[in-house]
Amino acid sequence: MSEYTFTYNLFSTPLYGKVLNIDTKKIVSQLQKYDFHNAGFDDSPDTKEIAAASNCLNVLNDKKFKDLKKVLMNEFYLFTKEHMRYTNQFKITTSWFTKASKGQSSNFHNHNNSMYSAVLYLQTDENSGVISFNKYENKRFDLEVQDFNILNSTEWKIRPVNGLFLIFPSEIYHKAQENKSDIVRHSLALNFLPTGLLGRTSADSHAKINVGK
Repeated sequence: MSEYTFTYNLFSTPLYGKVLNIDTKKIVSQLQKYDFHNAGFDDSPDTKEIAAASNCLNVLNDKKFKDLKKVLMNEFYLFTKEHMRYTNQFKITTSWFTKASKGQSSNFHNHNNSMYSAVLYLQTDENSGVISFNKYENKRFDLEVQDFNILNSTEWKIRPVNGLFLIFPSEIYHKAQENKSDIVRHSLALNFLPTGLLGRTSADSHAKINVGK
């Protein structure tokens, strides 16, 4: 048998991104009605440096965002059906706006009680701060890396632009890095759950999930 070499990316963690053709300026102009609160944790050393989140956690239920919700759901199903090859139905469980003034960032965090999370960037520039994804794991050895790639990286950074829609598994830790721009960084965050029958009815671990509006 002739000699051959292969390298597999085992058990991949998907990160889906697409810049959508939407009017982000119009969405930002409609955010004045929402109240925001500091999104930091109780043990944050300086809460003034932490970005804010809207008090409302179902902003996409607002009638004026009906078309936006449809666009985002269509894109989400493009990801789940065409790329992940799932046939399950999904629903948005929570959706909220975030904003970060100059000097503000977020903590590393993930999202419980959801399968996928997403963020849509509404107002950014080149200095608004990247989003960092971190694979927290118990590393046996800390080796020197000459060139980082998808095989050896434990952190991955994406620079946002207006209209960029990112989808990723909810358990992945992520944070918005410091906004160094004079403009406020605005974004929309949302979570998804599969609905209906999960698994086979003949299996002892099947379940039915019904997500309310």
